[in-house]
Amino acid sequence: MRAEGPQQPIDFSHRAHYVADNLDCEYCHSTARRAALAGVPALERCMGCHRFVATAHPDVAKLTRYWDRRAPIPWVQVSVVPRFVHFTHEAHVRAKVACAECHGPVEQMDRVAAAHDLTMGWCLQCHRQRRAPVDCLTCHY
Repeated sequence: MRAEGPQQPIDFSHRAHYVADNLDCEYCHSTARRAALAGVPALERCMGCHRFVATAHPDVAKLTRYWDRRAPIPWVQVSVVPRFVHFTHEAHVRAKVACAECHGPVEQMDRVAAAHDLTMGWCLQCHRQRRAPVDCLTCHY
């Protein structure tokens, strides 16, 4: 599956890391369990492995150049909720909502694309199916 998400500054294959390297989502997105945002991992997290692993790969070489310059990688955000929505990954991880339910089969993607529009209607449908709170103040406060 070749998802057509936005072009990123470094080609990153979730498929290669998840399937080939047998890493789960939280290995890299470790803040999802305890924070509002799972976000893109810090460059330090990537370099924890890539100082030693696949160092000759062209995309790892790009990663290393950012690291050497101490420059942040200008990743393009893929999954976006409106600013007035207070979404927390922590609550969803605690409720055992699988990452793929919102983000789609990222582990099969070579380039991440948004799987859903993450609209209020889409979220409410899921909340109702799971008997999760649907009170406005759950997400809008």
